[in-house]
Amino acid sequence: MVNWKQSKKVGDLLLVANSIMLVLLINGLGQFYFSRLDITEEKRYTIKSETKELLNKLEDDVFVEVFLEGDLNPGFKRFQKSIKEALDEFRIYSNNKINFVFTDPNQAVGEKARNEFMSDLAAKGISAMNVIDTKDGQRIEKFVFPGALVSTGGFETGVMLLKGSRTQGAQETLNQSIENVEFELANAIYKLANTQRKKIALVKGHGELDSLQIASFNSALSEQYDVFQLELSRKNTVPDYQALIIAKPRSEFSETDKYKLDQYIMRGGKILFMLDRLDASMDSASSENYFAFSYELNLEDQLFK
Repeated sequence: MVNWKQSKKVGDLLLVANSIMLVLLINGLGQFYFSRLDITEEKRYTIKSETKELLNKLEDDVFVEVFLEGDLNPGFKRFQKSIKEALDEFRIYSNNKINFVFTDPNQAVGEKARNEFMSDLAAKGISAMNVIDTKDGQRIEKFVFPGALVSTGGFETGVMLLKGSRTQGAQETLNQSIENVEFELANAIYKLANTQRKKIALVKGHGELDSLQIASFNSALSEQYDVFQLELSRKNTVPDYQALIIAKPRSEFSETDKYKLDQYIMRGGKILFMLDRLDASMDSASSENYFAFSYELNLEDQLFK
């Protein structure tokens, strides 16, 4: 007579044993072979071999703060999702050296705080976009910051993730930017992690020339150097840049900022001061009633010792 209870028990034990063996087999294979299945709709994140190599060789942790969070329209939600998918892949291939967070810039409380936040991002190369949507029959206007701040080893750089030409439509710009997410993020990480090219910084925070005014100058520098933006008030010490450039400041340097510059020079740092002593432009100087005023920069003791 067959003991069905005993037979069922033996069958259950065999099933458990086989399951364990299968898990062990898959685990063992995983030691020799690693691959990522791309399950995104557009098959974007089979990331390039060059990016994988860059991420695999990272020595320091990299932090990425993406300023795309909150109440977003469907297009920007899709853009946000593509950025997160890319960063998830970056984290895996970097052995968890990539860390990231999404921040809502509109959470800054009060108009003054929001304006300061926007100015700070703009100084780092992350510009606001004015987006107009219609919701429940009402016109809604909102600022969106489609960029990220990437930092590692005491250095940081801003990167605009939404890019396009004026001839492109909004949807075309969005689609192109989604395709370029990997390149833009990887390029920013490479710029920070690359120790071969020398790093220089443009000092900001004292009314210096903005990015548009020195675009060609910046472009020429970028051929030989990695160029960063440095706001002295946000750093306890100046990082070890090869050189600093102060281009036409128009407001006073605080004693704290001057101390940071002095300490940087004492460590062997170099500073190129590009100063105008008078508030005078060619257009305004042609007027009969024009008076030139000197800029009070508080830099005399830095320049004449």
